[in-house]
Amino acid sequence: MKTVLITGSTRGIGLATAEVFAQNGYNIVLNYLNNEALALKIAQDFTRKYQVKVLTCQCNIGVEDEVKDMVKKIKDTFGQIDCLVNNAGIALDNELTSKSKEEFNQVLETNLIGPFLVTKYVQQIMGKGSIINVSSNGATTNGYIEAIDYDASKAGLIALTHDFAKALAPKIRVNCILPGWVKTDMNQDLSEKFQETQKNKCLLKRFAKPEEIAQVIYFLANDVASFVNDAIINVDGGLK
Repeated sequence: MKTVLITGSTRGIGLATAEVFAQNGYNIVLNYLNNEALALKIAQDFTRKYQVKVLTCQCNIGVEDEVKDMVKKIKDTFGQIDCLVNNAGIALDNELTSKSKEEFNQVLETNLIGPFLVTKYVQQIMGKGSIINVSSNGATTNGYIEAIDYDASKAGLIALTHDFAKALAPKIRVNCILPGWVKTDMNQDLSEKFQETQKNKCLLKRFAKPEEIAQVIYFLANDVASFVNDAIINVDGGLK
């Protein structure tokens, strides 16, 4: 039975991705930052519904020692990892003149340094496998000045994808997806007016469901995508 680690997997795209993998018989490593009770509940639900093993791991992925401890726990439990999904991310959007260096660093630590650290240590316990990085179309075509730190971190994740694809070939494939707007908790406080503006930029005139992003991640993880490597894939419904 294969094992997948999904960072930030107790809500949004991460949770939807964990469920898709569980439905297909993967052992799941649920990574969370603070909410242990929620992680344990999800683990119990997955175990009952899908008869898979679920390991919960509290870890701030921007802290190297915590990442090393998480990877050791995974190795002790499952032996190896077959797939890594670098999904965890934060956004601290505000006006440019109000944005502090500390906020900028916080976003980079989670969204860019975290995937670097997790990949660095997880690849050591991977056989033939797959890594999928979850970036954003804000890194390329749909950025906002209020999210300058978020967009920069996600652009960096694209560069990280290219470099890790070269470094880890031919054993491990590394790909990156660029979602557009997704209907998640992170975006629930957006004004109706702003949401309508963003939907009108999309050729499909709506936000994605988390499950739609999760299915693309699952595709990239498996042998049906065995010749897809170092690819940057938009999953944003098409932009005008």
